[in-house]
Amino acid sequence: MNFLKPILFLVVLSVFSCSNETYEENDNPDTDINPLNYTPTTLGDYWIYDVESSSDDTPAMNFTGIDSLYIASSTANSFTYQVNNDMAALGTMNTLLVNGSLSKTTTTLKYTGALEFSIDIPIAQVPTIDDLTLIDLDAANGEVLSNLSGDFSETIDIQGTMIPVEANYSLKSTKENFYPTTSVNGTTYTNVYEATLKLNLSVNGTLTILGFPQTIEVVQPQDILTIRYYYGGNVGLLRAESTQEFQLSSVLIALIQQLGGTVDIPTSSTTISVEELSSYFLN
Repeated sequence: MNFLKPILFLVVLSVFSCSNETYEENDNPDTDINPLNYTPTTLGDYWIYDVESSSDDTPAMNFTGIDSLYIASSTANSFTYQVNNDMAALGTMNTLLVNGSLSKTTTTLKYTGALEFSIDIPIAQVPTIDDLTLIDLDAANGEVLSNLSGDFSETIDIQGTMIPVEANYSLKSTKENFYPTTSVNGTTYTNVYEATLKLNLSVNGTLTILGFPQTIEVVQPQDILTIRYYYGGNVGLLRAESTQEFQLSSVLIALIQQLGGTVDIPTSSTTISVEELSSYFLN
């Protein structure tokens, strides 16, 4: 699974019986409920998102669509999501959410799941993220919520040559702001929490040239994924703005060309996507 390259498909949305709270675009939600509940988790709760993705480098990533996100399982302190009748998500943040489990308190939301890389080289390993903090209501603006890091060894095929590589990554979440009210997709929400998530990656490879091993940069240290996300009190995820990008090292490209080869994988790519809440239902 690669949440940065979702499969395009038509989603048939199940129609739920209308009771309790159902909100369409331009409706104002009731603000009398507990404002600390940023993640409703009752079975039957669902959220509909408009998704738009654009890329000048990867035509397949130019699309619009809809994500239907809903609670798949729920206990007192943890829960999971599914999306689009248990198919792939179109939105970057939604795909992250459904690829793991979440735990919550009245002030925090934490994620445990798979970490995948927005880079078109054959990295097979999928490290696990443990207790990545997405929300902390007690954090100050600008405060780092989580800063996770790791490394692993891999062997990848470049131009028919198997190259051992060492990858280092870090995943950092940061509280950015808090808004008493803000508008998303034409609807005004209250108690909105804004944060960012950044994934940084570097990859070094060992290539043997004329019998001598040489260490080369495959991917220089860079943020290959940035997600700015907004959660609304008593609603859940309102909006996520994602930038996925990478650039292969110029040293690697030059070396391949010097050895008479051609670079048959993308050397860089940028994809920008937005997922916005259009309607939701809470039990």
